[in-house]
Amino acid sequence: MILNQIVAVAANLAIGKDNDLLWHYAEDLKFFKETTSGKIIIMGRKTFDSILKPRGKPLPNRFHIVISRSEPTSILENVRFVKSLKEAYATADMLIKLGNYNPDVFVIGGAEIYNQSLMDCQKLYITKINKNFDGDVFYSAAYQIHFIRESTRASLEHPELSYEVWVKS
Repeated sequence: MILNQIVAVAANLAIGKDNDLLWHYAEDLKFFKETTSGKIIIMGRKTFDSILKPRGKPLPNRFHIVISRSEPTSILENVRFVKSLKEAYATADMLIKLGNYNPDVFVIGGAEIYNQSLMDCQKLYITKINKNFDGDVFYSAAYQIHFIRESTRASLEHPELSYEVWVKS
């Protein structure tokens, strides 16, 4: 398993507010979709709820591993609830070994899961929005200590957006 994080962050490291995104850039959503499609994604329950709320169903063409202390209220296809990050990793490993999924696994939030998994990751895919936002959830600046920026690509559509890949130092 190759563990990665994918996150969009504001200049002040805000990543969300009221369990929702702070911005809606179609280009960034397309980047997220292309990067995570066909892969396993790991998230906390609140992040999973924020996906289900507008869509009514999980994201297509991905296997969702949801870390939650509570039991799921329903059974959904391509979704597994687990109690811990360790159990999430074991589940992802099992799915990869069964040959069903790409070895690249993505942590997609929220802040607590990002913090807990940061040092286990090999790469970070960070969309930077060069604006401050009023958020109530923030990404940790610790990534800048433990990772090195491997590449940066500017958005052609939005001058305030850039896409960075960071690798563990």
